[in-house]
Amino acid sequence: MSAEHDKSACLIRRALPSDAALLPEIERSAASTFAADPSLHFILDMPVMSAEQHLDFMQKGHVLVAECDTVLGGFLVAEAMPDEGCLHVWELSVHQDFQRRGFGRKLLDGAADLAKAQGCTSLSLTTFGDIPWNRPFYESCGYQVLPVSQYNARFRSIAELEQSIGLPIERRVAMIRTL
Repeated sequence: MSAEHDKSACLIRRALPSDAALLPEIERSAASTFAADPSLHFILDMPVMSAEQHLDFMQKGHVLVAECDTVLGGFLVAEAMPDEGCLHVWELSVHQDFQRRGFGRKLLDGAADLAKAQGCTSLSLTTFGDIPWNRPFYESCGYQVLPVSQYNARFRSIAELEQSIGLPIERRVAMIRTL
């Protein structure tokens, strides 16, 4: 991928089944950013979502991609939580060649549009709270940290899942964006 791609050439669209095979490599590239924090090097060895998992989410209509001059530069995977009127973002990944160009923000805005179209009143996600490019980025996109004392059953379940796969739960935060 070329670093010459610019913001103006990026289109946010729903993912197509033919995109699924390309998304794991984008996630691996995005995860390599964690190499900057020695305490998180283990993330580089963690499995990424498979093409089959992406296809499952695509069938639900909640995978967006950033297509930049016919090259996929990033993606977002979400799931509707209809009982809560919320769209939960499970994964946002931007290939290293496309980072710091606004594609992540465009994907999150696309998710907000999806959520609104489905009558959702909020978006949610979990991330590292102490990494300079995570929590502050999401805050700049309108997300606010949800205190642990306000976690509902879904957020408690997500925290348990993240802990079970080896993520340091004390460094994780849940965030909400009201639409």
